[in-house]
Amino acid sequence: MSQDHEALVLQAAGVAAPGEDWWDDFFPEDLPQDWQLEYYTHYHSRLLLPAPVWTEAGAPAFGDWAEAVPPALRLTLDWPVELGLETGATRARALAEAVGDGLQAVAPGPMGPAQVQAIRAALEAAGLGRLMVYGAGEERVLARAEAAWFHPAPAPKSAALAGGGAWQVSPEAGLDAPGWRALVEALGQAGGSGEIPVFLRARPERLSDFRTIAALLGLG
Repeated sequence: MSQDHEALVLQAAGVAAPGEDWWDDFFPEDLPQDWQLEYYTHYHSRLLLPAPVWTEAGAPAFGDWAEAVPPALRLTLDWPVELGLETGATRARALAEAVGDGLQAVAPGPMGPAQVQAIRAALEAAGLGRLMVYGAGEERVLARAEAAWFHPAPAPKSAALAGGGAWQVSPEAGLDAPGWRALVEALGQAGGSGEIPVFLRARPERLSDFRTIAALLGLG
């Protein structure tokens, strides 16, 4: 496989949703909420933090970020259009100071290119120029998904670095194995190359089903 066209790899990843049954029911009933990310990381290595989770300064859902986030967990931040640049950059910097290299990327919601560039500039000014800032979420139609958005990768510095991106997907409720296969196949047919995280708004144990099917289809 040439460097300018890497094989597509769909990487199953979760979406944090403290307080939601589909998230909380994954964890042992007596597990404190500030231990949830440690437990999650025993099974999965990537996680999307919705804005209400990572911008809360008073009482973060998972407690002290420095203690709650294990070194192996890689975090991406959801950045909706209504989140102010200064607020977002300040909270992102505080999170980065707590978790270090575990904070890796930002996924802007649907917005214009100028707004995405403003986010990049705000993060650069905050000393976070190392973060990957994907393109704005683009709504897509996928088989067996209630909703889906694709985030293009930033424009590469060379053709050899082309490809990538990330998905946010809300699967249909109650998918069986054929349903998950149809969803994975639809993602594979949507194109792209290289490693593409697929942030699934689904019970974390379903990520294992997705990963297994993607591997069987040559997409994982």
